[in-house]
Amino acid sequence: MKIPNGYCDLRVESVNGEMINAFIKHGYALIAVNTTVNCSLLSNGGLNKKKRKFTECNDEDDEEKDWVPTPKLINDNDSKLTILNRLTIQISNIGQLQKILSSQNFKLYNILAVEPLDDKVFQDIVTSPSIDIITCNINTSITPKDYTIAVEKNIYFEISYGPMLFSSITRQDTFTLAHLLYIKGKSKNLIITSGAANKLDIRNPHDVMNLGILLGLSGKQSIKSITQRCYSIILKSYGRKLGKSAIHLKPVINNT
Repeated sequence: MKIPNGYCDLRVESVNGEMINAFIKHGYALIAVNTTVNCSLLSNGGLNKKKRKFTECNDEDDEEKDWVPTPKLINDNDSKLTILNRLTIQISNIGQLQKILSSQNFKLYNILAVEPLDDKVFQDIVTSPSIDIITCNINTSITPKDYTIAVEKNIYFEISYGPMLFSSITRQDTFTLAHLLYIKGKSKNLIITSGAANKLDIRNPHDVMNLGILLGLSGKQSIKSITQRCYSIILKSYGRKLGKSAIHLKPVINNT
């Protein structure tokens, strides 16, 4: 496990040699390749008893299936670029999160992001120690109280600038979301990611920091959005993989 440093982009939708070279050229030190799973389309947890019984009669055993795909890239670290794996799950109930956490393939990922599909789930996930990032949109109902709880639990929010490149509508939506996160939580624990699907979507870190100011972040917050805050997410994920541990400190007596 490498100690994170340099500029980070914690959401990249695809990766290849050209993109890796582009990130290195732009001065990035670490990226996270994202895989998205819509749990509401996969889980039988929300089915009624009659439908669930029908599923069981047709030998569809959820326990034998792993709804989490393997990462797009596993432990393929360039000497100049560290590449991690990120899983983003879209959930409509908290039971779907528990199912993902019990997956064997989930253990292959470094970072877990959750996109809540309804307001009740948002209230549930802000207290989960297993979540690193919450992905929102302009329709997500966020209260200042929930935002504060998430910050206290060391959970981060994100804004991806990639959609801003598509159209004026998605660009306006991104500004609206940034304003929402500022109003509800003063943009605390906010990171900026690219959501890049090709090398043309990648922007220089200094351009990203300038964009952060346009999105309502202060100068310090903009810098931290692609540096220290990302480090905190990565170190948290390392701790989750290592599990609980104890450190014994023994004083050293200097006889000289």
